[in-house]
Amino acid sequence: MRTIRIYLIIISFTCSISAQTIGTWKIYSDMKNVSASAFSSTNIWAATSGGAFEFNTSDSTYSVMTKADGFNSQALTSVAVDNQNKIWFGSQEGYLNIFDPSDNSISRIIDIFNSDKNQKQIHNLFVKGDTIFVSVDFGLLLINTKTLSIYDSFLKLGNFPAESKILSSYKSNLIFACTESGVAVQKVGAQNLSAPESWDTYQFGLSLPAQSVSRLVQFNGQILLGTSNGIYSFVNRTWQQYALQGSTINDMIVIGNTLYLISSSQLIQYVNGQSSVVYQNNGVSFNSITGSTSQGIFISTNSGLIQFNNNKSKIRYPNGPQINSFVNLSVDPIGNLWVATGKDNGGSGFLKFDGNQWTVFNNANYPQILSNAYYNVYAGPDTAVYLSNWGKGVTVFKNNNFEFYSRNNSSISGFVRDTNFVPISDVKTDSKGNMWVLVDEAATRKPLSVYTKQKQWYSFSFSSPFIGSDATDKMVIDQNDTKWFVTSSGSMGLYYFNENKTFTNLSDDTQGYIDGLLSNLVSSLAVDRKGYLWIGTNVGVNVITDPSKPKVTSNLGLALRNQTVTCIAVDPLDNKWFGTKQGVFVLSSDGIQVMNQYNSKNSPLPNDDIKSITFDAKNGIVYIGTDNGLAALQTSSIQPLPSFDQLLVYPNPFIPGDNNAISLTIDGLIRNSSIKILNISGNLIREIKTPGGKIAFWDGKDLNGNTVPTGIYIIVAYDEEANNVKTSKVAVIRN
Repeated sequence: MRTIRIYLIIISFTCSISAQTIGTWKIYSDMKNVSASAFSSTNIWAATSGGAFEFNTSDSTYSVMTKADGFNSQALTSVAVDNQNKIWFGSQEGYLNIFDPSDNSISRIIDIFNSDKNQKQIHNLFVKGDTIFVSVDFGLLLINTKTLSIYDSFLKLGNFPAESKILSSYKSNLIFACTESGVAVQKVGAQNLSAPESWDTYQFGLSLPAQSVSRLVQFNGQILLGTSNGIYSFVNRTWQQYALQGSTINDMIVIGNTLYLISSSQLIQYVNGQSSVVYQNNGVSFNSITGSTSQGIFISTNSGLIQFNNNKSKIRYPNGPQINSFVNLSVDPIGNLWVATGKDNGGSGFLKFDGNQWTVFNNANYPQILSNAYYNVYAGPDTAVYLSNWGKGVTVFKNNNFEFYSRNNSSISGFVRDTNFVPISDVKTDSKGNMWVLVDEAATRKPLSVYTKQKQWYSFSFSSPFIGSDATDKMVIDQNDTKWFVTSSGSMGLYYFNENKTFTNLSDDTQGYIDGLLSNLVSSLAVDRKGYLWIGTNVGVNVITDPSKPKVTSNLGLALRNQTVTCIAVDPLDNKWFGTKQGVFVLSSDGIQVMNQYNSKNSPLPNDDIKSITFDAKNGIVYIGTDNGLAALQTSSIQPLPSFDQLLVYPNPFIPGDNNAISLTIDGLIRNSSIKILNISGNLIREIKTPGGKIAFWDGKDLNGNTVPTGIYIIVAYDEEANNVKTSKVAVIRN
């Protein structure tokens, strides 16, 4: 390496630069499926399958809360506000998260989750004084809202089966519990409610002529019960028909002198003995209801929170992904995330996320899109987005314009059992910009097609071994323009193909099949920055270190042995991110060292079954798709600059210390930069070999491991040949 001469001219000093939030998580999820809602002051909180959101009724703004904000679940099923104005959320897994708006703190109760029960969902939360009644899959629990301690539990109610599912509860002078078998009511004067004999039970079809129950309220001095057969009142220890016989009641509330109730699609008003439908929406499913005199009615539905006031309705939910289905992901060169949502009826089109707003591309918004079944997506270097539709061929989206390719305008084959159905497994472009298309179960027995830059189509068959109308999945193109793809039927496994730069001369084509994999059930492929091919299977990872001479190497990725590898991404530092059924494993560039492991217990990951991973190299963000939401983690792995521009250092001033976890970030590096730290006299304080990306870190220590004294220090960054040099400076302040 050449000797570097540093000439120090200190002219100015920058005091502070905004620090990147390395290690920060964000969760993006569909919050339209609202289970329940509750008022807190003038705002309303909603529990959804993708987390919680608060709707500010005064300015119509939203705030959201997910696992990234401290919750330990996203699958929320119930919500209530206690008499200290704390908001309680129950989850599908049995977690209770309590948010205190006064100090933005979150408390967690995990006793239900940690119980030995198989089913632990929290169905309803009912507040009475300092007690919250928690209806769960195995009983009714009482929790003190001040101490957050469970002080009583009722697991056997009368002659109902032990640990019956409790759907909701209510307390007036007696405690009522709606169960999957009927209604249990505390006996007058009973004290030990843990004893089964302290409860009267009313079974469906016997003492209660209904098949299910939903909610209890007190209206005009009577206890009313919503059922699948209208409303019943509790009179003289019996249930008597009250109103709306034959109607299914999903929920009820009382506002003033009016009873409001919902069926699956109707909002019904009951007042002065008369009922009337005041709102109906057959396009959604009503789950629960809340409301107030000033704000009107809020109906929790599978399509958002419907606000109904002054005979007007509006659907409320925060901006987010259309659906919690992130089947495949890709990031374009400017950092936009693109999402494919699924096959057949599971598909909801494709999505774009620019870092702030989500945009939905489906046939409702864009009629030229004939099918919403977008299964795969690839954001190419040419700024075009290539989309695999499950039935309607290939969609190319570029410069806000659509191009569609199917049987009628290409050589792409249709499905073997219906040639008009054209399911595309994957689309990629090669180094020349040719578009390669992989077809599932091709009727022509030619699963691989190409659309050249000269606008010509060619299709290719396979004979070693033969590929008939086999199922295909996943394709990557390596640095030699060899196409690698997976079959999941017939001769299952991994195939490769290279046309050797000619499309019409088939004699020079190279094609083959890889023997010796850990398993032929291949689920994911990725080419790293050294050109290695990483192959994820249902029992671990294989690597081909020289794809030009295909030979399986299995001595890498040992940490993933026996893991089902669902997806693979390679970051700008060549680290490998593996999605599995047990979370995410991050391996070093050589595949030997486990650098990190993330799962739903040690991180905000919504769940452990990882569906997709992709990397935003420009901004250092890894996106991780699950069925409960999309996780985004800000990493230090950022694509290096092509040349030095401005070297940024932050925080500035920098306060190091032996117990200080904060490091100085050095931003603006080119690939494989080295760094020297000098004092104001030009003496060498520290040398740092960077990770190779756009940023590096200094812990504030010298060559001997001692924290440096207060002063101004010079940061010198240079490339491997010392042809490119950039400097900056930082003030170090010792406490």
